[in-house]
Amino acid sequence: MKKLVFGLLVASAFANPAAAQSTSGQFDVNITLTSGCSLSAITAVDFAYTSFQGGVANATNGGFSVTCTNNLPYTFGLQSGAGAATPPGAATIGPITDDAVDLQYSLALSAAGGTGSGAAQAYSITGTMASGQAGTCNAASCTNASATNNTHTLIVNY
Repeated sequence: MKKLVFGLLVASAFANPAAAQSTSGQFDVNITLTSGCSLSAITAVDFAYTSFQGGVANATNGGFSVTCTNNLPYTFGLQSGAGAATPPGAATIGPITDDAVDLQYSLALSAAGGTGSGAAQAYSITGTMASGQAGTCNAASCTNASATNNTHTLIVNY
């Protein structure tokens, strides 16, 4: 009898324990994504102009990149001056008369906007300066470094 009881105890020790049970349940993960855009690599718009030149001067440089959330539509706007941005801005601005060299120019955008891809997308600010302008300069060559109206604002609306 002792052998039988001992055998049952040993056998029960190796049997599946009846008390080892489990249960499970599912849960959700909730995410709130706030979409956004950022501007980077903005370069100055540059003009080279000779007094009374016969043709229109086209600006160089003026590139910028915008990075927006995937599938987020966005538009661009320009605003004359460096004041606080007032969205949406305009597709073109000008003519603007530079107050240092007294030359008029206009600025525009290479595109109206786009759709975010999550990667930087390249665009540019273009510029034109009408022909036949005299300008103001008291030396062989002048820049508009002292101008008080040569800073403008690029706006991304999303």
